Amino acid sequence: MNADSQSFVENFLRLTGHSPMLWQHRLFGRFMDGAGPSALDLPTGLGKTSVMAIWVLARALATEGALKTIPRRLVYVVDRRAVVDQATAEAEKLRTALEVDARHLKEQLRLDGTLPISTLRGAYADNREWLDDPVVCPL
Repeated sequence: MNADSQSFVENFLRLTGHSPMLWQHRLFGRFMDGAGPSALDLPTGLGKTSVMAIWVLARALATEGALKTIPRRLVYVVDRRAVVDQATAEAEKLRTALEVDARHLKEQLRLDGTLPISTLRGAYADNREWLDDPVVCPL
């Protein structure tokens, strides 16, 4: 296991509370190689919401050159309200983890405030956090 891989596993555990599955590890590698997918279509139960943590880690751990190939924003689209609300809750857990357990990643992301999260459907109303200053967050 190389240093990037080791760092990914350790930080994924900090952000999510569990170790990554093999496909999650491979997806991180694709992001780091500049070959991240433009979309993912995954079956229920395989940890789709963890893509948020994988993307955050790729943004935080990428070199300057690789960072240019990792999308600056993540749009998470699902077709069920319950899943929208679950995804928002997972994003909020990720934001909390960046504040508490993984502050070093927050610094690497150059986040001055908290991770902005906006939900456009479900039980949550769009809080429009992303509009406050869309360029300040390197995510």
